[in-house]
Amino acid sequence: MPPVLHRQAKDRGCRRPRRQVPAALRKRLIFITNIATRPNQKGVRIGRLFALCCLLLATRWLPAIAGDQHLPHACQPARIDEQVQVSYVYDGDTVKLSDGRRVRFIGINTPEMGHHDTLTQPFAETARSSLQAALKAGGDRLSLQYGEERRDHYGRLLAHVYLENGENVAALLLHQGHATALVVPPNTGKADCYAQIEREARSAGRGLWQLAAYQPHDAETLRRDTRGFRIVQGRVESIQQTRHQLRVELQGLVVAQISNSDLGNFAAGYLETLVGRRVELRGWVKPEREGLAVRVRHPAALCLAGE
Repeated sequence: MPPVLHRQAKDRGCRRPRRQVPAALRKRLIFITNIATRPNQKGVRIGRLFALCCLLLATRWLPAIAGDQHLPHACQPARIDEQVQVSYVYDGDTVKLSDGRRVRFIGINTPEMGHHDTLTQPFAETARSSLQAALKAGGDRLSLQYGEERRDHYGRLLAHVYLENGENVAALLLHQGHATALVVPPNTGKADCYAQIEREARSAGRGLWQLAAYQPHDAETLRRDTRGFRIVQGRVESIQQTRHQLRVELQGLVVAQISNSDLGNFAAGYLETLVGRRVELRGWVKPEREGLAVRVRHPAALCLAGE
């Protein structure tokens, strides 16, 4: 169901259905029930007190068991285009295949490993190790669903990536808090699914979401020397159309730059409604004239704050 329909349902007092009990927990509860009702050698059933203790233990195990279910059926593929073997893991979102090709995962961005004179970013090693462990469990095999745009400007393959057990790798890393959701047109498929998983991890403060760098920064107090990925919140002061781009100017130093070629990714009239309203902007902050700029290509990177 599209997010707008979920919001409409919520406004009407409806709630989303509760998740089904994970299979692992269901088996454990059945096991406990069987023990609690089984007669012993003397023909005496186990007492109610012991059965109650078992049930209390079951509720204690629930978070751990549910937490081990890494959303195995989330963001499933429409098809599988190719099955491949991984030979090397560069970081949490890029791998090298046994035939030398490189694959960049669609839908996420993980912290960067250090290169030459750059430092390894926080949680980069963790994201890489998590991916390596997941791959090892499946014999380093992956299934790929290619994006509408099949290669990036570095020549890497672009694909939604699935483990041997069918689990979506991007969904796994987002769930763990080891990645942020990233939408790069025209490869926008599964964007809503990835965004929902990120929201849950962000709300729970998992992984990189506990770091100050990933908390919302106020546009009016953002330092001029700020660089790299940031989530910025601020009030839209004006919108200016230039020859090559539309500029969404926030109060303070920050401007969101939308190339004319990307304006078609936004609903007609949407950007104009943002004037005077508080928005959340995400992306890579770079110096621009007398302030700071963030390139925006999709509405997922520029929305009303709190939505």
